[in-house]
Amino acid sequence: MQPVWRTRVRVGFGAYLFAMLLNSGLLWDVEHFIGFFLGVVLGPLLAGRRPKPRWLRFDRRTQRIAVALVIATSAISGLVEGVNPGNGGPFHTTGEALEESGVTLGLIVGSIFLLLLADSLRRGRRVAWGFTTFIFAVTFLSLLAVDPSAERNAQLVLSGLQLLLLLVTFRAFTSRSHRRSFRHAGRRLLTVALALLVYTAVGFALLSDEFDPDATPLDVVLEFLTRLVFSPSGRIEPETKAATWFVTSIGAVWLIAILITAVGLLYSSRRYIPPPEAHDRLRELIHRYRSSNIQWMLTWKGITVWLSDDGRTAIGYELEGSVALCLADPVGPPEDRARALKEFDDFCFKRGWVPCLFAASQATADLAPSIGWTSVEVAEDSVLPLPDLEFKGKVFQDVRTAINKAGKQEVTLELTRWEDSKPVVQDQLHAISEGWVGDKALPEMGFTLGTLREADDPEVRLHLAVDPDRTIEGFTSWLPVHEDGEVVGWTLDLMRRRDDGFRPVMEFLIGASGMQFKEEGYAFMSLSAAPLAKAPDSLAGDSDQQVLQKLLDFLGKTLEPYYGFQSLFAFKQKFRPEHHPMYLVFPDSTALGEIGVAVCRAYMPDATLWDWVRTGWEMLVPHAESDPRPHKEPAPR
Repeated sequence: MQPVWRTRVRVGFGAYLFAMLLNSGLLWDVEHFIGFFLGVVLGPLLAGRRPKPRWLRFDRRTQRIAVALVIATSAISGLVEGVNPGNGGPFHTTGEALEESGVTLGLIVGSIFLLLLADSLRRGRRVAWGFTTFIFAVTFLSLLAVDPSAERNAQLVLSGLQLLLLLVTFRAFTSRSHRRSFRHAGRRLLTVALALLVYTAVGFALLSDEFDPDATPLDVVLEFLTRLVFSPSGRIEPETKAATWFVTSIGAVWLIAILITAVGLLYSSRRYIPPPEAHDRLRELIHRYRSSNIQWMLTWKGITVWLSDDGRTAIGYELEGSVALCLADPVGPPEDRARALKEFDDFCFKRGWVPCLFAASQATADLAPSIGWTSVEVAEDSVLPLPDLEFKGKVFQDVRTAINKAGKQEVTLELTRWEDSKPVVQDQLHAISEGWVGDKALPEMGFTLGTLREADDPEVRLHLAVDPDRTIEGFTSWLPVHEDGEVVGWTLDLMRRRDDGFRPVMEFLIGASGMQFKEEGYAFMSLSAAPLAKAPDSLAGDSDQQVLQKLLDFLGKTLEPYYGFQSLFAFKQKFRPEHHPMYLVFPDSTALGEIGVAVCRAYMPDATLWDWVRTGWEMLVPHAESDPRPHKEPAPR
């Protein structure tokens, strides 16, 4: 187990066992706490290792996790103690009566709300800190006014310690909600309150004979107001079940409205609005600095651009949940990259986001340890150097055959751009793409996989395979790679072919494009990475990294029948490319679960819950007629 996980597990279990010791105090609670303490202290000796004193880094990120763990364990221990109250813990004295309230609806709702608060505290939400501090401050003050008892003393200690922890770590919770969120919450609660007032007036009018004494208008107003603070007015009493349900429902509906509104506030945060010139500045940097072969994808719609303080480095990201999923490497001077990553980490931390670079290069992965980040290989970029490119020898037989067959059938390569192509050409490209998308059981993918919308760019090239009848058999799109203001290479994006058309059209398009780029004097051609297609041959790194690698590999295999990632990767090997590793680079290994979900959401932004359920069902219960063999044809992108 990694040190960061080990520390957090110890904090969580220690807080839980301490809470159970104070609240319950049964023999096994004492045994568990002593065993845990001895295991932490003497464990290395029992394992034959010398204890290594470790200083606990209590930085702001650690403070968030520690507070979240303590609040979460408080909620869980409360539920456990409700199921089995125990004997009152060390504060219990002989003769005291122990109140056994058991598991009530209020306890369950309160525990769930505390768990939601803990999750928001983990994300650094300032409003969650405010809610939690208010709850424990009120709890602590109210306990001071209660007669001493075992339960009261235990809760006083726990509430006081948690309140102290919250006050000490105040500066760690920097993610603030927008004022607009509070205005919306206020309007929502006001609307519910007015609706409840009408509901109360109508209910008393219909049930006027079922209260003792008969309710006057003043009684109705006072009962309504007191029910909003979850207490009866005491002026009137319901005499029937219908009347009891009616007055109880006022407070119940109001409580539900408060909880829903509070949860909405807990997960609201200020969205970053980049400066108006951010995208123009990004293009300037892309033209000047070559940071990655896929850096042109940062210009696509949906990418938010972050600029460093000096404006010399740009990072493009998509916000998926609380993960800032950055694409490729920071664009800017290589010597400024480490400093820019630290700035971006601070930027994300203040907003409660987890920064993560997807498909970063080896250079960025090498920088990760120096800034406290880690990296794991997730893909490989397939690159063909162009100066010595020749499709000779047996290994290139499929490519030569495709080019020769295209010559015999008079299929030619034509170069164009979207804005230069005629409407009849654009219509054919749309028809080919829509035909491919229509064959898929799941929606078209995104993130590193472009569409015709991204091809509509004056700097993106389209290569068409056209037959003598001017029918387009297939096409590819190519993204430019710049360095010092000049295009030095091209990266493959779209690959689409017509159904029942010229069969080896993709081999022809890529092979002919390679020779065309070589003739024009470019340095390389990247076939890009087939996403989720192949984990590294050896799963290196720690257990957390292995889990993520296996998760991405599992996702790729799961989606293989729909998108053909493995067959696409195998197809690219026909051109014998060089493989350059691409990495996932991130600061916090405990967020790998969130990062994995964010990657899935980024690639399938339009997939519904039903799409994922259907995929999972077909994966677990495959149809008898399904063919498990890998696809021989490349899957267009």
